[in-house]
Amino acid sequence: MFKSIRFKITLMFVLLTLSVVIFISTFMVNSTDAYYHNEFKNLMSVVFSEEYTSLLSEAVYSETAANDIYTNVTSYYSVQIGIDSFRNVYILDGETGKPIPGCSSNEALAQSIDISTNIITAMNGECGDEVNNVLPYMDYAVPIEKDSEIKYIIYIRDTKEESNSIISSIFSIMLSSMLMALAISLLFAILLSKTILAPIQSLTQKSKKIASGDFESEIEVTGSDEIGKLTETFNQMAQELKVTLNVIQSEKDKVETILRYMTDGIIAFDREGSIIHINPVARKLMGIESGNFPTFDELFAECDITITQISVLGNYEKTERILSINGAQLCVYFAPFKTNKKSSGLVAVIQDVTEQQRLENSRREFVANVSHELRTPLTTVKSYTETLLEILSDEDIDKEMLESFLETINSETDRMTRLVKDLLLLSRLDYGINDMHKDYFSVSELIEDTLKRLKRYGDEKGQKLIYDPTNALPAYYGNIDRIEQVLTNIITNAIKYTPEGGSIFISTVYMYNSIIIKVKDTGIGIPEESLKHIFERFYRVDKARSRQMGGTGLGLAIAKEIVEAHGGTITISSVPDYGTDVMITLPIIGNDNGKSSEF
Repeated sequence: MFKSIRFKITLMFVLLTLSVVIFISTFMVNSTDAYYHNEFKNLMSVVFSEEYTSLLSEAVYSETAANDIYTNVTSYYSVQIGIDSFRNVYILDGETGKPIPGCSSNEALAQSIDISTNIITAMNGECGDEVNNVLPYMDYAVPIEKDSEIKYIIYIRDTKEESNSIISSIFSIMLSSMLMALAISLLFAILLSKTILAPIQSLTQKSKKIASGDFESEIEVTGSDEIGKLTETFNQMAQELKVTLNVIQSEKDKVETILRYMTDGIIAFDREGSIIHINPVARKLMGIESGNFPTFDELFAECDITITQISVLGNYEKTERILSINGAQLCVYFAPFKTNKKSSGLVAVIQDVTEQQRLENSRREFVANVSHELRTPLTTVKSYTETLLEILSDEDIDKEMLESFLETINSETDRMTRLVKDLLLLSRLDYGINDMHKDYFSVSELIEDTLKRLKRYGDEKGQKLIYDPTNALPAYYGNIDRIEQVLTNIITNAIKYTPEGGSIFISTVYMYNSIIIKVKDTGIGIPEESLKHIFERFYRVDKARSRQMGGTGLGLAIAKEIVEAHGGTITISSVPDYGTDVMITLPIIGNDNGKSSEF
């Protein structure tokens, strides 16, 4: 209440009124008092002129001089002097300054007269006419001399009752005026404060609404004065603020949406290293639970970097680190941000580079494997060719040795040719280049043809190749050459890694709208730790033996790519020393018309 503008305006008016009334009252009281003193002094000066006091001095020689002087003064000048109950004449002894008995207009007061400054002045032979506003009375003393000796003093004393009465009346009038002025000032203060405060209160209420997000209502402009202009400016500011906040909110929503759905993790830290913003991707990548936010130094302890180095000391404009969390490879970019040219914190952008690292490692391994696979036959071809060049000049050339060298060169050349063809095929499959002409064909007939073609390799090792279809298979819509390549790779591997006298069983079944081909052998099997790598390019369980058998390490990888290009799957299960099972599932997708038929 005491801090409100209404109270301050009212208090200002009251204090102003009091100040004016008190000033006027003091001025009038002092002026009235001074007027009465001056009038008293002037009157006494006129009445007791030098001529008159000279005449009175002649009466001093009489024995009744004091009475004569008193009688003369009271007889001739009582009216002019204004002698009454509050203004009296006293005849004083010139030596003692005491009233002479019987020579006073008020004997009761004569005994209580003290010797004033004016009396002392008269005793010294001068007229005592000094005015002293502090004293409760006014006095005037006139010396009467005899032979240069002060014999008597005519002393006039006024008790100031008349002036005090007038001053009291003035006080009463001024008090009444002051009360009326206070009432009027209070009324004006209330009216003025209401005029000023009404728009201010409207502005205050509008400000509260704006703070709560309500920009619709406007304040009524009631005048064209400064407050009216302030109201208009405030309404305009509210509308501009509404537009600005809408723009800011729109941009904020955009940024939040981008941060929420972007694939990179974003974490913002303040100068102390506390998290001020984190998006869902960053929570997932860094393994941060909701409500349990670590500090920057705790989160990136293994990065050998602190919040102070980046945002406070400014040692880094921006930097990046690689760290591993839960088996994932993360690349973190740190960048400080500033507010008013002062460091306010930093932003960490987190990218999951696990797949990139895996692909990069695969690429390097692939290049190394290709280089290794090509280097071996190239070295053999080069060495045999150099040997042939050296023995060509020899007249006694061993034709059998020459034939052996040429067969080796031819075999290694075929091996490199197969490798290049396999690599080109994988490359085309990787880039989605589908040049496979599809048509309907019989999978059963394809299997039988493939077994007839590979039978001679099985016979060389005394192996049995058995085909046992479970039920009739529908026509399959696909590329017959590529499916034949898959079957050739799988059955050839079974023949290679099955000992002499072993068996390879091929079975087919049509179920769940898919053709399932199963190849089972009684070979050496595949160790369990190698099964998860079996479809990787250039992966060999027994590398030395695989090369001796002419394998490139790409057969299963190619088979997997071809089967998946047809929408199917291929899986391998194996038990070492007991054999391996390969199962190929080819869904019946049909041609453009979705038709299929049985043979």
